[in-house]
Amino acid sequence: MAAAYDPFSTDAMRDPHPIYKELRAEGCPHFVKERRAWALTLFDDLKKASLCNRWLDFSAGQTPAQLMLGEPVPHTFMTMNVPDNRKWRGLLEPFYGAGAVKRETPRLQAIIADELAPLRQQDRFDVYHAFANQVMCINAGYNLGVSREMAIQARNLIDRMILNRVPGQVGASTPDSQQAAGELMHLLMQHVAAMRADPDAGGPQGKVLRDAVIDGARLSDEDLLFYLFSLLVVGSETTPMAVAGTMYYLAQNPEQKAMVLANHDLLGAAFRETLRFDQPTNMLARRAAMDFDLNGAQIKSGDNLLFIYASANRDADRFDNPDRFDITRENSSDLSFGMGAHFCLGASLALTAGDLMLRAIFAQIDDYEVIEEECERAFGEHLNGFIRMVIRPRWK
Repeated sequence: MAAAYDPFSTDAMRDPHPIYKELRAEGCPHFVKERRAWALTLFDDLKKASLCNRWLDFSAGQTPAQLMLGEPVPHTFMTMNVPDNRKWRGLLEPFYGAGAVKRETPRLQAIIADELAPLRQQDRFDVYHAFANQVMCINAGYNLGVSREMAIQARNLIDRMILNRVPGQVGASTPDSQQAAGELMHLLMQHVAAMRADPDAGGPQGKVLRDAVIDGARLSDEDLLFYLFSLLVVGSETTPMAVAGTMYYLAQNPEQKAMVLANHDLLGAAFRETLRFDQPTNMLARRAAMDFDLNGAQIKSGDNLLFIYASANRDADRFDNPDRFDITRENSSDLSFGMGAHFCLGASLALTAGDLMLRAIFAQIDDYEVIEEECERAFGEHLNGFIRMVIRPRWK
């Protein structure tokens, strides 16, 4: 009998992995009739669909709530189909390649050092909010010409919009989230005005977007605002979750924590395993652009598609003992950054920044413990992971 599944149910948003296991056991995409959606939970199904651009329409949004609840869709390269996606994404690709990230490493290290220094005065701290989230939102702000203070203010508003969900709530819209959205749009529109008035404003990436002409078109103020919003969101959310998760799962596996404490070169592998084991981007959503067959599922044009990466990364046909956190496993074939034309633009940055932040912490501690009762996970259908991860470090 087919499993009962709704991505917006409390059980699925609190801990989806038990039901993902049931869905994978069906051996094919699972149809959610009330959402007109297909849940793709198997690694090979996600891989095949991701690599077939003609099957997919990205313009309806990229989160489940955008496609199925009608929440607003920011118009950026993230919600464009090929070839427009390639043209606008191509403007930013030079900033995110491995070589570019390597050149930015000293600046990243300086931000990390600045944010970690005051934490050494504390006997415990929140790895997500007080450190990793701060680092990544400051970095995203730099790229858009946004000050440290404004970047943190914007990130706090984003958290109120996205991460303050409660059981029983379907969709992100509440009076508080709507108020936060209004305050954030006002803040970002002020920055757009400053970018229009001053040719030197906007940071390296913001200036490229502001000045770009693609097929004779420039970004409007509203378009530019959407880019600022989207880049601040994706640039400061999932990587901090994975850093926090790495600290948590190492603490849960003392023998692996001991390995990392003895050899910091293993931190990159620990971070990558966290991405597989507790994938921050639980799922993204697409819409079928045509009729097609996928592993026995007769998908129709206009159907919603749930690309459930968190499930694919625990597919037993792809990973041995997938429900075990194991920093020694080979993770080169996971789907943590997606695949195909919409492969995560910031993959190199995420891997580098995650490793740098973890190395910075471990360089200054002899050991640590997680204060479990003070930890909190995101509650929602789109994102997985810790949004509060409090540790008690034993500083050197």
